[in-house]
Amino acid sequence: MGKGAPDGWTYLNADGIAIAVPKAWREIPAADLPAGVLAAVQLKEHGSVIADVEVLAKEPPTPKGRKMTVKPSAPFTLGGHPSRQMNYAFLSTTDGLPRRVTEVTTKAANGRPVVVLITASGKGAGSWVDTMYRIANSIQIGTIGKGNLVKTWPKV
Repeated sequence: MGKGAPDGWTYLNADGIAIAVPKAWREIPAADLPAGVLAAVQLKEHGSVIADVEVLAKEPPTPKGRKMTVKPSAPFTLGGHPSRQMNYAFLSTTDGLPRRVTEVTTKAANGRPVVVLITASGKGAGSWVDTMYRIANSIQIGTIGKGNLVKTWPKV
């Protein structure tokens, strides 16, 4: 984890967490974020969101779906904090679309717990697995400044 962005990607700075995403993904303005979402980016195709990344201030709600397969990762540390990653897929009972999710739970630079939720939706969700893992692998504690340097600050 925390290896940085692949070439041609950009960073999202989200409350003490930096996450790399492909440049075609668009950041959601802070005023449009729902409660509990600290930052978000998404990729739309034909007006529909097909993939997104959200940084949450709390655990996400349990997905409403069938045939959920959960694969937890081996324990690891990120920025010196114990972290975990879970990957799962399910068929949404809300809209009938398949979903793939990579969920990374860690702590931001200020020590506050955060969850990074990376989701792909629709019939092509399976084709996003490699991109989802690259996004998860890019997570760094701190913020990205000029020259893609990670800036961290002491815990409060």
